[in-house]
Amino acid sequence: VTSSEIMSSTDEADTKNNDAKRDHQEHNITRYITIKFEVFGRVQGVFFRKYTKAKAEELGLTGWCRNTPRGTVQGEFEYALSSAETGTDNGNNTDEESWEAIAFQRWLCRTGSPKSKIDECTFSEKLSSSSSSARTRKYDAFRVIR
Repeated sequence: VTSSEIMSSTDEADTKNNDAKRDHQEHNITRYITIKFEVFGRVQGVFFRKYTKAKAEELGLTGWCRNTPRGTVQGEFEYALSSAETGTDNGNNTDEESWEAIAFQRWLCRTGSPKSKIDECTFSEKLSSSSSSARTRKYDAFRVIR
C-alpha cells in the first residue's frame, strides 16, 4: 500500500462523511423558541441582570432582560431546538425544551445573582418560530436593557 493510495482512500472517506453531515443537517430542521420570564423578590440592585446575561451567554441563549417599576426583572430568552431533539419537523410543537432552556429556567428560579433573594419566577408565552422562518433568530445576543 502506497501513501498515495492511503491518501486517496482517506479523501473518499472524508467526502462521504461530509455528504452524510450535509444530508443530516438538511433534514435536521432547527427552529427557535422564545419564552418570556419575570422574577420576583430582591432582584434589583444586586446585579441580577448582569448575572442573568452572563448565564444566558454561557448557555448559548439570546434575548434580553430589564428592571421593571414593580421591582421585578423581566425578559425573554430564545433557544434553538432541532427536529432531531423533538422527533418532529413540523415546527409547531412547543412542548419540547432544550437542556439549555431548562438549565436557564432553574437558574432564574433557584440561583440568580449571589445577593439576590428569589421569591417567585414565572414563564409565559412560549412562542415557536414558524416553519418559514425556522432558521431565523429573533435575537442575535442576550442584552440588558436599561
